[in-house]
Amino acid sequence: MLLQLLILALGVAILAVGADLFVKGASSVAERFGISQFVIGLVIVGFGTSTPELAVNIDAAMSGSTDIAIGNVVGSNIANIGIILGFAALIAPLAVQLRMVRVELPIVIGVSFLLWGLASKGQLVRWEGLMMLGGFAAFMLFLLKTSKDEPAAVQEEFAEENPKTNRGMVWTIGLIVLGLAGLMGGANLCVGAAVKLAQMWGMSELMIGLTIVAVGTSLPELASSVAAAYRGNADIAIGNVLGSNIYNILFILGITSVITPLPTTAPTLMWLDIPVMIAFAVVLAPMMLMGLKITRWNGALLMLGYAAYVGYMLHISG
Repeated sequence: MLLQLLILALGVAILAVGADLFVKGASSVAERFGISQFVIGLVIVGFGTSTPELAVNIDAAMSGSTDIAIGNVVGSNIANIGIILGFAALIAPLAVQLRMVRVELPIVIGVSFLLWGLASKGQLVRWEGLMMLGGFAAFMLFLLKTSKDEPAAVQEEFAEENPKTNRGMVWTIGLIVLGLAGLMGGANLCVGAAVKLAQMWGMSELMIGLTIVAVGTSLPELASSVAAAYRGNADIAIGNVLGSNIYNILFILGITSVITPLPTTAPTLMWLDIPVMIAFAVVLAPMMLMGLKITRWNGALLMLGYAAYVGYMLHISG
């Protein structure tokens, strides 16, 4: 068992390094095409923190571990709000831009309900995956179109978080290749170890995906959001979480269900896990609206909510 835990930890570490290298390479390519630092930070870096979930899901789908794939996305979305946003708010209260309450948060809630509705049939099929990818493309176009309307202070925050690299093309290509290799290798280690741990502990693959794998693949979001909160860049800390939750459902589950249909008949998925994911998103609305700030008390409540969810899962599985 210890060996599999070490392999899982190694896989997560390789995923994190691979994601970082890939983001740096992709950002350098974007710079060469004259894309602004704000858009790079908003779109490319935001997407980059979700690449571990993408790599794990593709590997899980291709190896037939579909419960890990869907558990990884649902669990990551819960962890993003419960652990990452909660911990970031404990470090420093997070000021909220009204646009996040009016636009990004409703989109997160909407796509979460969409997933619940699609999953209620017992399977996510390929045409639904294509529909989700279409929704993701529309979201990306919307982000790019409205990015110039963001306040100057917000644009400066994202630019500061993603300084120019000024790297040569060979270096850039090398970063992308190494990043992709790290993502694929780390994902393979994570999925393999997760399946064996589930067998050893008598746990379902869904539960392993919802907890250990989901938290592991969320580490890039944790690192970037906590660092942003510490520096006082609340827009990045909150936007990173909301953007990641949208990416996870529309893009990552979209691609995964195009690769192979995903059964959604696991016992707790429809009545516990997806509803909890929705509840975490919905509860953010009053938190964000009260004083346009996510306070330390809010952060503590989010983390306690996550602990209660995991504790209840362990209770009903034992």
